[in-house]
Parts: sequence; C-alpha cells; structure tokens
Amino acid sequence: MNNREALRHLRIQRGLTQEELSHQSGISVRTIRNIECGLIERPRHNSVDRLLAVLDPEQRHLRRVTTDKVQPGTGAWRGPRPPHTSLVGREEDVRELGELALANRVVMVTGPGGVGKSRVALTAAENVGPRFSDGVAVVEMGRVPREQDLDAESAVRHALEAVHGLLGGEDGPSLLLVLDNTEHLASTVPVLVDRLLNDHPTLHVLVTSRRAAPLYGARIWELGLLSGEAAVQLLTDRIGMSCPTLDISDDLPRLTELARQLDCLPQLLEFAAHRLRTTPLSTLLSHHYGMKLLGSTDSSALPHQRSAQDSLQWSLDLLDERHQEVLIRLAQRTESFSFDAGGTVEDEFTTLEIMDLLANLADASLLQVNRGRSYEYRMLRHVKAFLVGSGAHAHEAARP
Repeated sequence: MNNREALRHLRIQRGLTQEELSHQSGISVRTIRNIECGLIERPRHNSVDRLLAVLDPEQRHLRRVTTDKVQPGTGAWRGPRPPHTSLVGREEDVRELGELALANRVVMVTGPGGVGKSRVALTAAENVGPRFSDGVAVVEMGRVPREQDLDAESAVRHALEAVHGLLGGEDGPSLLLVLDNTEHLASTVPVLVDRLLNDHPTLHVLVTSRRAAPLYGARIWELGLLSGEAAVQLLTDRIGMSCPTLDISDDLPRLTELARQLDCLPQLLEFAAHRLRTTPLSTLLSHHYGMKLLGSTDSSALPHQRSAQDSLQWSLDLLDERHQEVLIRLAQRTESFSFDAGGTVEDEFTTLEIMDLLANLADASLLQVNRGRSYEYRMLRHVKAFLVGSGAHAHEAARP
C-alpha cells in the first residue's frame, strides 16, 4: 500500500468523508483530495501531523514515509516548462487533467487557440510527473512541418524524429509524454501515438491540439473559456506586472467589457495587458483597432502564436477552401444557430455536407457547440471580428 492509499484507507476505516476530515483536522478538502489523488507527492509535515492526529495517532510513522523525497532519478523533466507566471482560474482544470493523465494512456486536450491548453497541460504534467519513474518529456510539435505540405509517410517520419531519443529500450520508460500543439498533424498524430503505445507499454501520452484528432481509445478533454471573474483577475494581474504605474482602480467596468470582447481567452488577455503599456484602454475596446493591436514580442513563441491575427490565420489556413467559405459566411450571423437554422449555407450543400462541415469546424474549435437537446453552434467574438474584417481576403487567398 503506498502513502496516499494508506491515508485514504485510514480515512475510510474511520468512516470519515473528505469534508469531515477537513473539518476535524483544519486541512482543506482540496489538499486532502490532492494528497489522496497523488497530486501532492510530498505534503508538509504539519499537514500530515494534523491529518494523522485525527485518523490514528499511533500511525505517525506514516509522516516519515509520506514526506520523503522522491527517489533519485524520478520526476525528471525534459523539454519546455510551463511559464513561471501565476495560473489564474485553472486550479480545478489542472487537478482534473492530472487525474486523467494518470488514469488514461492517452488524453487529448482540445479547445480554441489561446485558451491555455499548453499551460494547463504542462502544469498538470508537472504536478503528476513524479508518479512516473522516468518523469515527463515535452515535445513542441508546433515546429514539425504541416502534414498538408508533406506526403503521409514523410509527415510520420518528421513526427517520429521529433520524439527520437526520448524513448528507449524494448519496453521503454514509465514516462508521461506531452505532444504539444499538434492541430496541423491531425492525421499524423494518431499514427504516431498508436506506434508509440504499441512499442512502449508503460507510456502515457498527453496531446494538445485545437483540433480533436481521431485517436483510438483517447480521452478527449475540452478546456473551456475562463469565467468572467477569472478573466478580469488575470487581466488586472498581468497589467500590474507589465505596467504597475497604470491606475486601473476606476476601470473595472471597462476591463470587464474588454475581457468579454476577448472571449475570456488567457492569451488574448495577456496580449491586451502588455499592449496597455503603450495604448489606452479605449483604443483596445475599439472594434476597429482592438484585435489588430494584440500581440507579443516573445521571439521564442511559435510564429503563429505571436499575435491574435496570426493565431486565427493559422487555424484558417488549416482548412480547405470549402470550410473557409462556410466559416466566413457563418461569421455574418449575429446569433448562435442550430443545424435546422443553417439556411445561410444550406442552399449550396446537401444536408449531409452541412452536417459534416459544421462538425469539422467544431472539431477545429472554430465553432463552439452547446450540446443540449438541439445542438447549437456559435462563433467566438474575436473569431467573428477577424473573419468579418479579413474573411474575404482569406477566402481569395485560398483559391488556386
């Protein structure tokens, strides 16, 4: 029985829920849950003492075992780390994704560009990495050439070369492999992952992508937008970091509106906070200029992640002409719509074609789906603003 199992066993033996143990020990429910899930490998001595004082005072030897350091050679990390800035509004997402990465051999994190897939995935991997004897390896797949520019065999070869050297031996390591930014390899990644899993039985894979690829047996996990409250908190936090002399004490309503216009997407909020060093808030709120001003000077970022427009153009360029055309025409709508109300494009396509087009655009995270009794589709505000402003140009550029 390992340490977390021992603590959980003692709690159940005493007939206590996590909430009851929290009340009696003064340790938060979240901390208790994270210890039992293995997300906290080395809890504080004081926390363990307080838990064991409730569970069984005679079992205090568990403190030594539970708080021991991870054995040498475990918890190794290769590849990019998550940023050192605070992660706002994502605590539960990180916890849930970490649990999924432990319980499933393949997890795919999807969501629109800028929602924070990489950040959440890397933070979750950092938390659960010590559970894998060989730690975590992160591969930046965004630098692998697009599969649409290669034949299938070459695309797989490039993908395999990207992970070459991380996996070895016949059985391979007990490792969590993170394949980050893979939407341009939608057909290649399933082949790559299937080969890796077959060759390495103890490997777990965490994939991030704007597009949900058809990975057999994978757990698909959609990362949602930040809540309005968390979005404003992130925006004000980053403003304080990038321009501490800027007085925003009276600007909460306008900052809330800016967060709404930017769809509560962390990347866009960070871009906006940086831009406020040199550009007034009123300009960023302008529908004419706002989106065009959002970007980063970080040369280490992938080229398509350095500005709001570059990010959207990347997603658009991964579509064929027909999908681009439908998306641009849907951007003219002011409301969400259901399939039954898709009259804007239905005249030119069969029912099956429309169903397929909408599904593909939703899988690419360019349409959001409200899955009720009747599915409704909607386009994020910043996507719509980009397409309305430059959609005709993008469509023409796609023509041969």
